[in-house]
This record gives sequence, C-alpha cells and structure tokens, in this order.
Amino acid sequence: MDRVTADRAIDLLIASGVDVDVQGAFIVDLLLDGRRPVEMKVRQAPATPSQIARDLRQSEGGRLLYVVPRLTPTLRSAAAEWGFAVVAVDDGVVLIGGQEFRPLAAVATTPTLPKSSRRTPWGRFALLRALCRTREPRTQAQLAEEVGITQAAVSQSLSKLGELVARESSGWSAAKVRPLAEKFLAEYPGAGGIGVNWFALDSVNAQAEKVLSAGRAENAILSGDVGADRIAPWRVPTKAIIYADSGLDLAKVGFARTLAERATLELRVPADPTLWSTANAYAGGQRPSTADPLIVAHDVLRTGGSDADEAVEHVVKQLTREWGER
Repeated sequence: MDRVTADRAIDLLIASGVDVDVQGAFIVDLLLDGRRPVEMKVRQAPATPSQIARDLRQSEGGRLLYVVPRLTPTLRSAAAEWGFAVVAVDDGVVLIGGQEFRPLAAVATTPTLPKSSRRTPWGRFALLRALCRTREPRTQAQLAEEVGITQAAVSQSLSKLGELVARESSGWSAAKVRPLAEKFLAEYPGAGGIGVNWFALDSVNAQAEKVLSAGRAENAILSGDVGADRIAPWRVPTKAIIYADSGLDLAKVGFARTLAERATLELRVPADPTLWSTANAYAGGQRPSTADPLIVAHDVLRTGGSDADEAVEHVVKQLTREWGER
C-alpha cells in the first residue's frame, strides 16, 4: 500500500463530498453542516487507545482528525465516544460525527517522495540551499540568520558536509555548487504539510498569476513548472505548484477542487518553515514571487514528465551561473 499522507486524506475527503478549508500545515476546517476545525494526525498504523488518550488530552474537545490506513473497531468506538473524525485512506472510508462517507469513484493519490519517519531536518536542507545561493563566504552567524536556525545547528550541519564546503578566514562557502545542489535534490523529502488540488481552464501560467495575486496576504510563492519557467524557461508548464502560509478558497477566483490526476494547480501549506527565508534571500530583499531554485527544481521532479530531468538541468545550470557571479 502507498504511504499514508495528508494529501491522500484531502483527496478522499473531497471525493467523498466533504469540503475542506486548509488553515495551516496540520489544521483544516471540515465544511459539513457548518465549519468544524480539526487537527490532522497522520499515522502509518491505526492509533492505539493510549495514543488516542494522549492526543485527546492535548486537543480541544476532541477536535482531531486521524489519517490512518484502516478503520479499526477501536478507532470506530473511540470516535463515537469522543467525537473525533477518521479518514482511513486504504479502506476509502471517512467517519465524521458517526456518519460514514465514501467516494463515488476511485481516488487518485498524490505522488510523493519516500519519507522517513524521523523528524525532517528542515534547517539542514535550507542551509544547502543557502550555500548554493552565492560563492561569497559567510560566517556561521550570517548563515544562521539567512536560514532561520541557530548558529549551533549551522555548525553541526557544516561539520557533516565535509569536502562539499570550504572554510576561509571570512567564513564558509560551497566548494562547488553542483554537488550540493545534487545532494539536496537527492535527499529532500518534500515540503510536507497539506496540499489541495484545483482545476481551471486558463493556461497554467495564467492560473499561477491569478493565485499569486489572490494570495498576497498569505505570502504565496510559485514553484514547480511555473517557477522553473521564470528561472530558466524550457518546457511548457503542465501544473502550477504554489506555497502559502495558510489555505485559500480558490473557488472565489474561478477554480474547482479536484483530485490529483486532474489538477492543474496544487496549493500547499508546507510543514517546512524555511521556504520563505530562502526565497527572500534569493530575491535579494525584495518580496519574493518564486521559491528558491532548488525548491523549484525539486517540485519539477515531483510533477514529473518525460522532460522533467532536462527542465531541472536548466534550472541547476542557471543556479550555477548565478552562484559564480554573486
């Protein structure tokens, strides 16, 4: 079976007729006979009684939504007693307020890269992107400020990079940019959080511009094909990926919610908190409209297509040129 993810849960909810508003990387509002805010708890196995008891103590009045592979009798009875919701993605069942909802058609899964169960070191991945921005040496304190992590965390990460980085009297820099870029693309698991798929008839670039404008207050930034088209144009964008720090109701600007297989745009509220710090740095202090080049390249690979590798190569070549000039 595929890995249990928040994205699969969102797809199943929408296919089952339960609309959602994404409020944060782990918070959604269920829109079913009113608005019900819940915290998503993604589990690769059904929650045990002790886990349920702990999560209930930490939540507000059972405002939980468990995303699990299967709906077990334990989960069903606990949900009935405490009033939380369950999305069982492998079973294709949604349980809310004692009601069961099932999709009318098969639910497509959103492609995701393999993900470790360990906590993702967002700061370490952001440091790789920061080192790829410029060849100018920077102190650990400067790197920490740019990335948004502690100087101790920067020091620990630099020590693990070995010959990939160079130390000079004025600070640290990448020995060569391409090996660091390739390391990031090989290891980054994705920004996580919650993604919602949308469909519209406009060109993908026009869709992205519309959402970018609508999402200014939510700090929307472009990524994937549309971001690559701004950095190093190569292929016609097939799907827009946009990050924002909270959800947007794109139905108000002409979009319709859909499943991954039909989507022309993915709006994601990421768990990775470093996306905006590196985007700001690459934008040179201006308000960024595009994620940094390595996030963009990663999302091009995630979107896929026969020429995705070539599109990424063009982005990395442009990154290498600009790294040498800065």
